[in-house]
Amino acid sequence: MLSDIISAIKDLDFLRLNEILTSIDMLEVLKDPYFIGFMVICSIIFIIRGMEKALVMLLSAPAFLVLFQHTVEGTDALDFEAEKLLIFCGGFIAIAAVNIYIFFVRHK
Repeated sequence: MLSDIISAIKDLDFLRLNEILTSIDMLEVLKDPYFIGFMVICSIIFIIRGMEKALVMLLSAPAFLVLFQHTVEGTDALDFEAEKLLIFCGGFIAIAAVNIYIFFVRHK
């Protein structure tokens, strides 16, 4: 998969790159041990260097992807359950609140 992405970028074939990226299941990527190791190493580096803002951004993106994929899994385009939408709204507000606090309210 990674070699396909790299070859599509080298060939500047963005249609094929788009097809590859849309076929990726993000929940499987987030469960990959190499990805988890990469995230842990980056998190440790950010903590040691005092880069809390970068750490929040690094962890917010996968959190939002997991939240989004949990909301849309097993549904049609416009057929959402109220419970899943409520979970999505609550999770989005929580992620946004943490980001707003770290980036704008808390000055260091």
